Amino acid sequence: MAFGERFRGYAGAMVGTLQENRIAQIVKNAVKQSLENPSVSLTEATLGSLSRSKSGASIDKETILGITAFWRAVQILSGVIASLPIDVYQVSEDSATKLRNHPISRLISKSPSQLCTKFDFMQTLVLHLVMYNNFYGQILRRGDGRPASIRILDPEPGKIKINETETGTVTYRYKLDDKREIRIPAENMLHVSGLSWNGLSGISIMETFRETFGTAISSMDFVSNFYSNGAMLSGAVTVPQKLDAESYSRMKKSWKESYGGTANAGSTAILEQGATYTKIGLSPIEAGIESAKRFTVTDVSRITGVPQYLLEDLERATFNNIEELGISFRTYTLYPLCQNIQAEFSRKLLSNAEQDEYEIRIDLASLLRADSEARAKRIDALMKWGIINRDEARAEEGLNPIADGTGQDYYIPLNMVNPANPDGQLSLFGNSQTDTNANPG
Repeated sequence: MAFGERFRGYAGAMVGTLQENRIAQIVKNAVKQSLENPSVSLTEATLGSLSRSKSGASIDKETILGITAFWRAVQILSGVIASLPIDVYQVSEDSATKLRNHPISRLISKSPSQLCTKFDFMQTLVLHLVMYNNFYGQILRRGDGRPASIRILDPEPGKIKINETETGTVTYRYKLDDKREIRIPAENMLHVSGLSWNGLSGISIMETFRETFGTAISSMDFVSNFYSNGAMLSGAVTVPQKLDAESYSRMKKSWKESYGGTANAGSTAILEQGATYTKIGLSPIEAGIESAKRFTVTDVSRITGVPQYLLEDLERATFNNIEELGISFRTYTLYPLCQNIQAEFSRKLLSNAEQDEYEIRIDLASLLRADSEARAKRIDALMKWGIINRDEARAEEGLNPIADGTGQDYYIPLNMVNPANPDGQLSLFGNSQTDTNANPG
């Protein structure tokens, strides 16, 4: 058995054991909850436990996106990737030429799906990738085998199952909304995955960081309930005598109306009939909510790779390091993400015969368009050393070529010489030309 197969088998067994242990604990807790409260069925208790953290917070896609720092991080990643150009390139050892007339050029650069634009499609792709660590898209092909469109599939757990045979053949089984199941061969499934144990399916983000998200959600719930129940009153009211049902209801209603809610924050309580108030709760400051909120931003930054200053946390950002933080974001977050996406696009949307000559690439250089100074320096350097001509520089700025054709000429500095022939002047294409003004002596 090959090492790769043994590793996949070991990883699969390890993941399976961890899942079995967790499920066993969940069922055990659900049985206990159902016995203590017969009105809660075993099924309800089990499903509730599966989606809750230790802090009691419900963990699902809606509650996680309700974390403001996470929402902003997803919005930034998906928006940036969706705004970048993606095209087919013809590549060789020393060049890469963008092709606008390739059969799938319009598909990937304009409208990958019949239901949405390229921007919407890529935004959804990154959203699924950040939330679930997996994006699934069914490739619908024409009669000649070329991709016609890509159908976005629901990545929710239980909707898609991956089957791998002993020979390495992979098939995807997708459950439709009407409970029917369809089988999709691997060559017709655009599957972009993140960090993975087996190289096939990405590790669940929601499951891995369940407690991190749960703490953030519980902190928000605490603050909401705190203000709902009275911003500065959280304790017990005691009276010396026993209250009947009517007196209890009247006092409770009066207290809620007078001191409950944010509108009554900081009110002074007026007690009657010898009643006393004893504080038994914690304020948000005492409970460390502000610190927890800062930690949430830090944790989200670590999980998504989006710098904290982009999540509106400028505590450690300075004018001296903002530029370096931006470069770090492009290098360590955006670049690997783009490489992952374009590798799967090339593998599934180009035919086997084309993959040696063509590639699908996402153009990260277009990010410089937002920085006019950096863009000008880049174009100046490329033109100065004869790497691009004036027409190519104008094309990057969205301008038309120079009408008389002189924009096709390349230029290099006059003092450039060939080290192998110091007496000759270096031409643009590397051929040495004799300097007719050289001193013959």
